[in-house]
Amino acid sequence: MKKIVLSKSLTHTDICKRLSIPTKSLAFLPHFCGGNALELLVRDENGCGWTFVCNLRKTGYAKPVLQKGWRDFVLTKGLAVGDKVTFYKHRYSDDGVKVFGTVFPRSCYSIEVERAIKTLRD
Repeated sequence: MKKIVLSKSLTHTDICKRLSIPTKSLAFLPHFCGGNALELLVRDENGCGWTFVCNLRKTGYAKPVLQKGWRDFVLTKGLAVGDKVTFYKHRYSDDGVKVFGTVFPRSCYSIEVERAIKTLRD
């Protein structure tokens, strides 16, 4: 079973600096446990693993962004403005991690890239 965490056409800022994530996507990410950063382990469509650091603003509302690791992914994949990325959350297993009697299922994440269609005028 997989759920879409985020699907986004990339902007100039997403390509050159960081990937801005809609706040509503926080519900599908691991808990920050009081901090403002976490590592997100992601597999691409070829099965290659990527580690992105997801940061939250320290003040104001919790605006998540991917910074560390994201630019390496962009450059390696040759992403451009208008390309689309989709992140998925997969339930990995039902045994999960037990905390004070509650079982939290383990999850893993994947990313797919869809290239923007270029016309002769582009």
